[in-house]
Amino acid sequence: MKTNFGYLGQLARKPKPYEKGTSSMWTDPYISKQLLQLHIDPTHDMASRSREKIERIVGWIEDKAGRHSLNILDLGCGPGLYAEIFAQKGHSVTGIDFSENSIQYATSQAKEKNLNIRYLQKNYLETDFENQFDLAILIYLDFCVLLPEERDKVLENVYRALKNGGMFIFDIVNGKNISRKILPQSWEVCQSGFWKETPYMVLNNGYHYPETRALANHHVVIGEDGSSESYIFWSLYYEKEDLLPILESKGFTGIAAEENVLPGDDCWNGENITFYTALKKQ
Repeated sequence: MKTNFGYLGQLARKPKPYEKGTSSMWTDPYISKQLLQLHIDPTHDMASRSREKIERIVGWIEDKAGRHSLNILDLGCGPGLYAEIFAQKGHSVTGIDFSENSIQYATSQAKEKNLNIRYLQKNYLETDFENQFDLAILIYLDFCVLLPEERDKVLENVYRALKNGGMFIFDIVNGKNISRKILPQSWEVCQSGFWKETPYMVLNNGYHYPETRALANHHVVIGEDGSSESYIFWSLYYEKEDLLPILESKGFTGIAAEENVLPGDDCWNGENITFYTALKKQ
């Protein structure tokens, strides 16, 4: 394996705030298939939460939004794990996701199970619904991966898509135990794995940017041919005093926050994750 270590050093440095990597796993033909398999495995929380936790969240959402038949917009729906449960409970669901593999899988499952779900493969930054939905959800910390301009655009899109009095529900990483939420430095050599079908080495590092309340997970993948690819995943964390003015500036009201929706004391459950509900003005 021949590697340009000068170039590698540039890739492995601490990224500048909101810097993008050289590659995207969402559109990579191989990695996107690995992501789908992680999503549909019900036993862990790696890409989607476990089936048990998803069912618990759906029940919590119904309690907040009301158990009558709802018209639901599921943003970042992935392979339809939440959408299917909502549809089985009698709700009408529109699911949107950027991943072609996820939408194809979700569509085939809905057809096979005869569920009232409409799936759209598109970027939810570009939705243009108006006054159509009783409830919009953005679940499993997707709100946190949005950079400020993207976040504002999504909030505007959601507000426009909701009916008057409609509810928006999402979950975020909060600032509790932040040191435990930083990805530890590590490296791995694989014959085949998540990042490539062929042999590779991956360097992993996490960074904290307290000035912008952001975390970055940085992965540098080196192929057997010496090629190097950089993947950077940003996650902003919030406290209620951060989010209230942001949500209110977009017209939302009745904003409420709740921790410990999911049991556990690891970094991604219990008090470390906050669920929010917000209403579109009547």
